[in-house]
Amino acid sequence: MSLLLVNQLLAVLGTDSVAVVRRTRGLRRRIVDQKQVHFPRHIEDESTEVSIWQPAIHQLDMLINAMKVKSKSQLNITLASEFVRYLSLPPQQFYMNAVEKIAYATAAYREIYGSVVDEWEIRLQDAPMHETAIVAAIDKRLLEALNQVAVKYQLKLITVKPYLMSAFNSLTKQVGRSSGYLVIVEFKRLLLVNLQQGKCVNVRMFNLGSDWQAELKNLMVRESVLSESKNREILVYAPVQKNIVINSLDGWQLKRISTLNKLSNYHFAMLEVAL
Repeated sequence: MSLLLVNQLLAVLGTDSVAVVRRTRGLRRRIVDQKQVHFPRHIEDESTEVSIWQPAIHQLDMLINAMKVKSKSQLNITLASEFVRYLSLPPQQFYMNAVEKIAYATAAYREIYGSVVDEWEIRLQDAPMHETAIVAAIDKRLLEALNQVAVKYQLKLITVKPYLMSAFNSLTKQVGRSSGYLVIVEFKRLLLVNLQQGKCVNVRMFNLGSDWQAELKNLMVRESVLSESKNREILVYAPVQKNIVINSLDGWQLKRISTLNKLSNYHFAMLEVAL
C-alpha cells in the first residue's frame, strides 16, 4: 500500500472546543479535511457530575463520524492543558529505572492531590540523572474513552500527548540553548516554562482571562521579585494569537517564536505542533 493512501487524523481536545484535521501521510502530505466545533460550558453544566472531558469526547465522536473516516486510519490526540496536571520533579542524585520514576512521581502527586491520583495515569519525560523531569497526569477514564472512540471507528490510536510536550518538542530549534522563560499561550491556559540552556526546569500553568498580555505582565513582575535568576529573555509561542502585536515588557527581552508548520485558521492553531 502506498503511504499516500494512509489517512491520519490529528485532533486537539479542550474543555469547550475540539478540532480535527485529516491528512494523507507520506512524501506528499496534504490536508484533505478539517472540522472544528466550539461548545461553551454553562454554569449549570459545571455543577453536574459530568467529567470536564466528557463533552469533548462526545464532540470528537460526532466530528469523526461526520468526516466519514476510513477504518485503520491513524488517530493522534493532543490534549489541551485543561485536561492535564503538570509537575516538575527535581534532579535526582541516584539512578532510578522507569518503574521507580513512576512510583516517585506518583508519590509526589499524591502529596499534593491525595488519593484521587489513583485515578490518573502518570507520564514523564525520560530525563537523565541530574536533570529536572516534567511529569503529566491524565485521567485514566479520559484515556479509556479515547480508546473506545478509536475502537468504534476502527482507528489506530497512535498517541495521546499533553499539549506542552508536543509544543516543546516542536520548538526545540527555536528554543535552542536559551535560558529564561518560554511562554506558551493556549485558548484557556498560559504555560510559563523556566528554561536553562534550552532545557525545561519548571512549568507552571495559569488560567487565561480576556487579556493574556496583562496577565503575563503581572506574572513577570512577580517573577522579577521572587526569582533570583538574572536571565531576562522571554520566548513567546502564541499560535492562537497570530495577529496580535505582543507588547514589550519593561526589563525583559521578548521574542516571538513559531513552528515551521503554520495553520492560519484560529480554531486549528493548536494542531500546528502535531503536523
